[in-house]
Amino acid sequence: MKALLLIIFLFQQDGISRIAEINKYKKEGSRAYMESDYSTSASRYRYLVDSLNVKEDPVILNLAHSYFHLNDTTNAINFYAQLTESKNREIKSVAYQQIGVIEFNQKKYNLSLGHLKNALKANPQNEEARKNYEVLKRLMQENPEMQDQQDDQDIEPSEYAKKLKEQAEMLVRNNRFIDAYNLMVNGMQVDQTVSAYNEFITKLKDVAEVEGGTQ
Repeated sequence: MKALLLIIFLFQQDGISRIAEINKYKKEGSRAYMESDYSTSASRYRYLVDSLNVKEDPVILNLAHSYFHLNDTTNAINFYAQLTESKNREIKSVAYQQIGVIEFNQKKYNLSLGHLKNALKANPQNEEARKNYEVLKRLMQENPEMQDQQDDQDIEPSEYAKKLKEQAEMLVRNNRFIDAYNLMVNGMQVDQTVSAYNEFITKLKDVAEVEGGTQ
């Protein structure tokens, strides 16, 4: 009995220590972010996510914002993309909006417009996304070359898209072609750079149709 009580006590102590460590890194991350020390805030929030396995949407959002301010667009898009699956509609909307802003800065205007539209679908009250969407839409109407510019560039898959393809390939190796196809199609709704793998998706579709798994 004493041994059991000791194990329970040690387990509780570990839990308390972990909570204290999480709170410490959250405070340090928030303070650094407010002081525009984005390198430190990214470091603190990344430690929370990777080492302490904190999967809270606000933490991931602030991590993505930190990378955005550091112009680390690969990491920023990766974490924003995770939040497009959030149940919190406001956070989901902001994630789509920020991806759209990054794509606009990269002159990927069609992709940007699509993500800004998704931001408004997630939260029609997101006035910043609405303003950006309306301004970009007007610019594209007034400057038709902006609509064509995306077509002249090779689509560079994001880290999210690359990881998604790896997951799909693993499903293929297990003969789960329908699951792989659905994974890629759903992923394209989250991150349109998944379309960089259109040839792979088309092949999956052909096989999945044979198995009766697509409509």
